Amino acid sequence: MESKKDHIDLLPDYFAGVLSEEERVAVEKWKNASDENLQIFQESEKVYYSLDLLEEMKHYDSSLALHKLNERVRREYPVQRLLYYWQRAAAILILPLLIASVYFFIDRKPQQGTELWLAYHTPPGVKSEVYLPDGTSVFLNSDTKLEYPSSFSGKERRVTLNGEAFFKVAKDAAHPFVVGLGKIGVEVKGTEFNVCNYPDEDKTEVVLKEGKVDLIEINTTRNALLVAMKPGEQAVFKRTEEKVVLREVDVDRYIGWIDGLLIFRDDRMTEVVRSLERWYNVNILIEDPEIEDYIFTGTFKHETITQVLDLLKRTSPFEYDILPSKKQQNGVYEKQKIVLTKSSK
Repeated sequence: MESKKDHIDLLPDYFAGVLSEEERVAVEKWKNASDENLQIFQESEKVYYSLDLLEEMKHYDSSLALHKLNERVRREYPVQRLLYYWQRAAAILILPLLIASVYFFIDRKPQQGTELWLAYHTPPGVKSEVYLPDGTSVFLNSDTKLEYPSSFSGKERRVTLNGEAFFKVAKDAAHPFVVGLGKIGVEVKGTEFNVCNYPDEDKTEVVLKEGKVDLIEINTTRNALLVAMKPGEQAVFKRTEEKVVLREVDVDRYIGWIDGLLIFRDDRMTEVVRSLERWYNVNILIEDPEIEDYIFTGTFKHETITQVLDLLKRTSPFEYDILPSKKQQNGVYEKQKIVLTKSSK
């Protein structure tokens, strides 16, 4: 397994998590050996996960499809030109994926009378950007659902969010922009802020980059003010306690995901695991409760999940085991599982 061709042939199984430990290490060494190898790896990864989304929609084997694409590209083009054709393959595959995403992930449904509302959903492990009718841009993180009207009318511009998103709100002083987050909401006129509001968590976080934000209670007859935020502040609403905690934070730590940065700043392992699961679309199990209290600081970009875990291991005594993905009856692979155990060293 010395040639570039051999390593490329292993990429589909690498992404599916079914390689042996020796093969996995060999692929990662090859990937890091040159910038060209890294580009081929990243383009292949884009294709694989694009096929994986289509697999969920059409129930076919993404690993088999990528193997077939590998064979065709290798048969028709020399290895030294493979990067160029991989980039073309990625573009060819991702374009219909985006078109398909509009069909499968945007639900059209009437709400509030006859008004037409759209629901845009990014699947786990995928990020996207949406432009709203007023010119507002919204960056959506993994597994996020944004609902908004096909056109804004009335006194305010209202949307709802489940998941995480960064908003760049178009200025319109006469029509406040309101993000519904269950019992609370965010009201602005034109500003930039990040919201994390996953339904399986007990808190909602709002981080203000610039402008002005009001955290409001929206389950009343009027938008009652809970707290007014300033740039550089984070508001955390704890749902069970129904109270808001306001503090100053490093904003870049919370919005780095937009630029592909995974940032930890003295975070407990439970927070790290939560981020890694969404970032890489995996399930991580912590077997020893002591591991939950480990603290980590670091910034990652373009690293694989194994590279991140290897780096984290350097500062804390834990080991990990990556379990092969299992194919379900509907033909879709389940999420890859990673088990963390306390190191005996």
